[in-house]
Amino acid sequence: MEFALNWNTDLGMTAGKMPQQIGPAKIAKADFLRQRREFDYVRKEGTSYVGRYVVINIAPAPDDCVRLGIIVSRRFSRSAVDRNRGRRLIRESFRLLRNGIGSPIWMVVIARHYLQGCKVQQVQDEFIRLLREADAFESPSDER
Repeated sequence: MEFALNWNTDLGMTAGKMPQQIGPAKIAKADFLRQRREFDYVRKEGTSYVGRYVVINIAPAPDDCVRLGIIVSRRFSRSAVDRNRGRRLIRESFRLLRNGIGSPIWMVVIARHYLQGCKVQQVQDEFIRLLREADAFESPSDER
């Protein structure tokens, strides 16, 4: 029995709408906000941008790096499996789009309950929209 995977239909994505990658897509532990004071800095000094799936707080980076903090609380879901999937969707969207962010920023992404059941492409589209709204996204090809 032969198994063939049709990427456009089997993964729930519309035809021609695969997640886009900008530049090399590698992230390290140093690319994430880890300490409470870093999260507090972004929440205090930053600006908030609200979307359907996530809320993004963006602040200028004091260390000239693009870094990400993720908050997925129990209000998002009581299930750890759902919360971890939400973190993975946010992390993957950041990984693919990190090199498109022009200026050094720190951002804290807070998952909203609408994120449950989403695909990577939907989250990535919202990331792009919110980062453009914040004037922080520089896509090499502006076809969108």
